[in-house]
Amino acid sequence: MKTIELSDDVYRRAEELAELNHVSVDRLVAALVGDGADDWFHLQARARRGSLERLHRVLSKVSDAAAEAYDQF
Repeated sequence: MKTIELSDDVYRRAEELAELNHVSVDRLVAALVGDGADDWFHLQARARRGSLERLHRVLSKVSDAAAEAYDQF
């Protein structure tokens, strides 16, 4: 088993979530890291299938019109 360091704030949040789910902090963090790693690998595999050419082709279909007020930052 390995040890990792978490900031006090992150640990407190993990502790609260673990308590709500009736699991240990170790089990919760292991599950979250495992799920996150799976998602990361999946995202990387999808990115490898993409291309800048396809991105530009899709973006070329987007209108040059200004965004609606509710869609602006």
